Amino acid sequence: MMKKRNIYLIPILGCIALCSIFAWAQKNSETQQGRISLAEIGVTPEQKSQIDAMWKLKLQKHRQAVEDLKTLNRYVKDTLMSEKEIKETLEKVRSKRKEMQDKIDKAEETLIKHLSPRAQLHLTVFGILDNGLPRRTTRTQTNKKVEQKNSDNSTSVEQPLSNILK
Repeated sequence: MMKKRNIYLIPILGCIALCSIFAWAQKNSETQQGRISLAEIGVTPEQKSQIDAMWKLKLQKHRQAVEDLKTLNRYVKDTLMSEKEIKETLEKVRSKRKEMQDKIDKAEETLIKHLSPRAQLHLTVFGILDNGLPRRTTRTQTNKKVEQKNSDNSTSVEQPLSNILK
C-alpha cells in the first residue's frame, strides 16, 4: 500500500516543480518586457556617459546630505556649542548643498540640449532628469522596522543607474 502511494506521489511532485519553474520564468519574462533600454529611446553612448556622470553627482549629493545631517544631529545634542559655531556650520552645509545642486543643474541643462524629446520624456519619468519630485530615498513601510535597526549603517536606497534602466 505504501509503495503504491509513493509511485503516485513522485510524479505529482515533479509536475508541481515543473509548473513552478514555468510560472517563475513567465513572471521573470513579463518584468523584463516592461523595461526599456537607453538605446531604444535614442540615447547615444556619449549621452549615456553624461547621464551616468549626472546620476553619480546626484548620488554624491545624497550621500553628502546624509553625512551633513548626521553632523547636524550631533550638534543638536551638543548643548555646549556656541551660536556662532552653529551658524558657521549651517552656512557651510548650505553652501556645499548649493554648490552641488548648481553642478547637477548645469549637467542637466547640458544634457537636455543634446537629448531627443522622447529620451527627455523617459528620463524625466524615471526621475533621472528633474521631475519636480524628491528622489525616493527611503525604503517602503514594510521594511520600516529593519530600516530603524540599520539607520546607522544606511538610510537610503541608492540604486545604480543600471538597475533603473536596462
